[in-house]
Amino acid sequence: MKKKVFITRSILNDGQKLLEQNGYEVSVNTLDRPLSYEELIAMAKNYDALITMLSDTIDQEFLMSNKHLKIISNYAVGFNNIDIKVASGLGILIGNTPDVLTEATAEVALGLMISAARKFTSANRWAKDGKWKNWHPTEHLGFNLNGKKLGIVGFGRIGQRLADMAYSAFKMEIYYNSPNEKSNNCNATRLPLNELLSMCDVISLHAPLNSITRNFIGKPQLSLLKKTAILINTSRGELIDQKALVEVLKNQMIFAAGLDVTDPEPLPKESELFSLSNSFVLPHIGSASIEARKSMSIVAAQNIISAFKGENFIGRVNNKN
Repeated sequence: MKKKVFITRSILNDGQKLLEQNGYEVSVNTLDRPLSYEELIAMAKNYDALITMLSDTIDQEFLMSNKHLKIISNYAVGFNNIDIKVASGLGILIGNTPDVLTEATAEVALGLMISAARKFTSANRWAKDGKWKNWHPTEHLGFNLNGKKLGIVGFGRIGQRLADMAYSAFKMEIYYNSPNEKSNNCNATRLPLNELLSMCDVISLHAPLNSITRNFIGKPQLSLLKKTAILINTSRGELIDQKALVEVLKNQMIFAAGLDVTDPEPLPKESELFSLSNSFVLPHIGSASIEARKSMSIVAAQNIISAFKGENFIGRVNNKN
């Protein structure tokens, strides 16, 4: 009997084709919305494996209701939406899609840096609102990035790739905060978090979300930033105390923020982050390149194929008990 796989959202079909070529029966949620928590619990009962999205809540209740699952392959590099401890206890393998979205996400972080530094948001609104009457010598003044200090919080693959880009393109001085010393190609210097926050011109967040990092950029940390500082986040919205960030931006205590992730997601249209001239918000598009999403689809599928063969796989994040 064919093993059955359910994909919780419609993704690029390279992974589906790979699974079908290997004898799996694949179904996809074709609705233009995520399934509700209750719908997903019920649907999962009919399948042997899942490809899930970061927005799917795979908690203790879900896992206890679906103990039969062999593997849950998360279509993301992160897996904070899954209770890994419970899954491991039940012998359910968890996979993710590491490495393949490094380039795409680092490019978005770099783009947010440029957009925030050069006031793309307010300048674009100015033009769209019909205020562009003539060239103005003192409007929309931003900062050059060349030679500025870039502080990277979380110096994994994406953080290191951003460092390489910023160093090559703008000769930025690179500093990073990480639990461990990391070798690098851009003479980056490791610093304690508070020292990095207080001295850098641009701070880019690339830390994983966990009990330690949740809201670890709060009011005390934001108060350390220079008035000319730019804060970038392409990791997880919950790393920042968003209420504190809004107040800092409203009071112009920092120059700008560029966010690809928010808390919550989607961000309500009433959020002040959309109306502030020094806030640049994207709808979580860090991995939204054709190349990255194709590779994510394939890796998510390969995780499942390898799991059923009893083989190790590159996206494995837990061990079967």
